[in-house]
Amino acid sequence: MNVYCEQVDKCTVVTIEGDVSVPESDQFREFLMHRIESGTRDLLLDFSFVPYVDSSGISALLLLLQAARKKGGDIRLAGINERIMSLFRQVGLHHVFRRFTSLDEGIQSFQPCETI
Repeated sequence: MNVYCEQVDKCTVVTIEGDVSVPESDQFREFLMHRIESGTRDLLLDFSFVPYVDSSGISALLLLLQAARKKGGDIRLAGINERIMSLFRQVGLHHVFRRFTSLDEGIQSFQPCETI
């Protein structure tokens, strides 16, 4: 698995390439947990290049979400394929994470709303 981070506007876009599964899920969690503990609050995870997520990957995502929310941030997901979405539905996580079809939509979701 390869993971790349880039600051875009108000969030950090995390591009993931490869499966989020044993044994890589521990390294994935530790890498992003360090970023959260170092002050990164809002993460948009790009799943466009992730073919598969197993239970260890789901566990990592939940731990990261909990850590981000404790710091006043959030983790949102973009580009999830139908196979992973089906898994999220099966385990009841489809309501836990905000999901977006495109990166642009996800990035825009972190922008403050304009007031009139």
